[in-house]
Amino acid sequence: MKRMLVVFAHPDDESFISSGTIAKYVKAGWTVDLICATRGEAGNTGPYGEKTSGQLGSIRQGELEKVGKLLGISSITLLGYMDGQLNVQPSGELEDNIYRKMEEYIPDCVITFDTTGVSNHPDHVKLCYATTFAFQKYAFWIEKQLKQDPEYNENDEPKLYYACVPETIVDYLKRKKVFSEISFGKPWVGTPDKFVTTAISIAGYQRVKKKALRMHISQQENVDPFVALSNNPLIRQEYYVFRMHGTREIFVGNNDRVSTKL
Repeated sequence: MKRMLVVFAHPDDESFISSGTIAKYVKAGWTVDLICATRGEAGNTGPYGEKTSGQLGSIRQGELEKVGKLLGISSITLLGYMDGQLNVQPSGELEDNIYRKMEEYIPDCVITFDTTGVSNHPDHVKLCYATTFAFQKYAFWIEKQLKQDPEYNENDEPKLYYACVPETIVDYLKRKKVFSEISFGKPWVGTPDKFVTTAISIAGYQRVKKKALRMHISQQENVDPFVALSNNPLIRQEYYVFRMHGTREIFVGNNDRVSTKL
């Protein structure tokens, strides 16, 4: 049985970005574990009105746990960092915490944000680099273990994927007013289409993705327009950049074919 580890910053990231992929691979027999770095204490409160950061964190944690059950996630680890504070953590601490979970779970596949953080959110960007660093250390450790096996095959080494939104889809969603022109003080541009290596069809999991998103009741201000858009391309497919295979860097460009599986 294969194992996937998804590493995101806030409750709802998993639903917007990879919920269809998660549900699809759980159905195929994979074990999926989730690391969430914060409880999203600095997010919107939605219909809950005025709440302290602690109260909102508890609400959003509860929403995430419900989504986990819906998607079939085996375990959820909350690292306990404050929302918006990942950039000010002691050097190496976040990376080490993620690496230790990789050692524990031994994932075949790790998914996190791309280098844009998908939405330019500083927590997302930080988590991309922290997870990449942790994965490099993990892949080196795994390689040493595997090479002791006489039947060693480099194809068995773990893979790192960056979740992303292609720039053409970002442009479309901005025209439809689902995405803003500016996100966290920067233009929202997405990932160049030529760098996208993997497009996972979630045709059989669209209802699951929409239900997962709607479970984040506190975030309905962002969820509602996303779910309401007819033929939203991110409800049909989820996109990734294949970044590393074991200790090997993967470089992609215009001539690469887009895969339909991880």
